[in-house]
Amino acid sequence: MLQRLNSPMAQIKHKQQLRLQELVGAAKQMKIEVRTEKLLREVGYKPRSGRCRINGQELILIDRDAPLSEQIDFLAAILAEEESQPSART
Repeated sequence: MLQRLNSPMAQIKHKQQLRLQELVGAAKQMKIEVRTEKLLREVGYKPRSGRCRINGQELILIDRDAPLSEQIDFLAAILAEEESQPSART
């Protein structure tokens, strides 16, 4: 197990997982639920992560099959956008 963590690729993946968890934690502080889901794939249809509101609750769905770097970039962009907008929630 230690040898796996010592490889450069394992270290990068571990850092990415930690970063994603930090972003999920930041979203929770903003009262936004984040879920990683296996998004439906069909011929001619490319699923994408996205944001929606269900019964007044903000929700971000992240495609769990997307590379970690894409998941991080998507969530970071959504949270940055949220922080730059005046808060409509009280």
